[in-house]
Amino acid sequence: MKTDILIIGSGLAGMATALYLAELRPELQIVMVSKAKKDESNTKYAQGGIAGVVETKIDSFEQHIEDTMKAGHYLSDRKIVELVVKSAPDSIKDLERWGVVFDHESKDSYELGLEGGHSKHRILHHKDSTGKEIYDKLNQQVKQNSSIQLINNCAALELNKNKENQIEGALFLDLESNQFFNISAQKTILASGGIGRIFGHTSNPEVATADGLAMAIRASAELRNMHFVQFHPTLFFKANKEKSFLISEALRGFGAYLVNQDAKRFMQNYDDRAELSPRDVVCEAIFKELKQRKESNVFLDCRHLNLEEIKRKFPFIAKKCEEEGLDINKNLIPVVPAAHYHCGGIAVNQYGQSNLENLYAIGEIAETGLHGKNRLASNSLLEAVVFAKKAALKIIREIVVIESMKQSDIEFIELSSKVQSNKKAEEYLTALQSEMQKLITVSRDKSSLCKIQNQIVSLQKNFENDFPITTSSLKLTEISNMLLVAEKIVNSAINDV
Repeated sequence: MKTDILIIGSGLAGMATALYLAELRPELQIVMVSKAKKDESNTKYAQGGIAGVVETKIDSFEQHIEDTMKAGHYLSDRKIVELVVKSAPDSIKDLERWGVVFDHESKDSYELGLEGGHSKHRILHHKDSTGKEIYDKLNQQVKQNSSIQLINNCAALELNKNKENQIEGALFLDLESNQFFNISAQKTILASGGIGRIFGHTSNPEVATADGLAMAIRASAELRNMHFVQFHPTLFFKANKEKSFLISEALRGFGAYLVNQDAKRFMQNYDDRAELSPRDVVCEAIFKELKQRKESNVFLDCRHLNLEEIKRKFPFIAKKCEEEGLDINKNLIPVVPAAHYHCGGIAVNQYGQSNLENLYAIGEIAETGLHGKNRLASNSLLEAVVFAKKAALKIIREIVVIESMKQSDIEFIELSSKVQSNKKAEEYLTALQSEMQKLITVSRDKSSLCKIQNQIVSLQKNFENDFPITTSSLKLTEISNMLLVAEKIVNSAINDV
């Protein structure tokens, strides 16, 4: 299959890039590929909202910039931070133009939320389901746009290079027919999201298996700060590690307390900002509490808050807790930190360009310089929209529409494969998740990290011996990708000690 532009991933980053491109150059043919059978991405699970300075009487770009720099331990690229923060008003207008509805206090005034690390109320939201609102509205726009072709249920396996070492598309596996096919493109955009499934506890959906990063690594893309993995302090705790749900820190911004098994607050013992400290500070405090007390989880206490207001502002959280048999007016909510967002990734410039010619990376897969060591809450949705526009503007200045590229039929190619998938593969994944979970609880000394590294390298070798052909099965491909990316994360952590 041939097209002008190939986008791998169908979350906010991919959809926004496609929409900007289609608006700027309607004659372009854009193909967006997702491995999910149905609409699924990290975007849908973003509860809090999108950060932006829209009330200049009470807030300023400088304050948002400083909050971002401080949260990132001053390891962010200040020029990029300034670019993203100052682009927020236009990005928010674009989302609204595409149909996204944010909560308002009045016709001319947004209802702005407060989250950890922010010095001002500046979070635009749609109840506690902002990500779903954004995803649904942009997904609708994508499906209605004749320039964009969306292909679901196909897994990207490898980036393709030509003789000049330029990226010119990718190899895919159709998960329904188990057949392979190539998509050739002038420009390829990786927008395949996060890595959360590498860890035992994660807020990410099942599709977040680091596929795009693994492909980029094999293609020799430059990486940056791979060990900068952010953990969200409050995933609803399930002892059996079943798929769980995130509890937005906006609930703490509303007044919820973090308490231990004795129902006593502890955050004030670690930081003056208490529950409104940045995510890494809160996570570190929770882990210290759990280690000292030898417990598995802490709790959120909402019993002192107005129940009707909680249900109005956080309907998703209230409903999910009710489904778990919890009355949040009477019961504490069990929570545990979970892998949430990868601040490291493919090194890109201000246009989303990687070191590989014709390869762009947008969204969580990219290391833009915005987040530094720790992402400020609700900056990621903003980052995705800002860089989607920057990349689109760059691409349309460079691309030449070639009529011969425009064809929509897929020709399947025969590759030798043997379908493999069994319980033994799942055992490798469980072992990997157990090792990576140690990364956040053990001390970050070289000796401890090297032990984890050795275990992961051993898992890699044994997995390759047991499953020499991984492209014939989605599960095997994902595990192989996660093992590769996990090794890079641990190596990066060791180099930073």
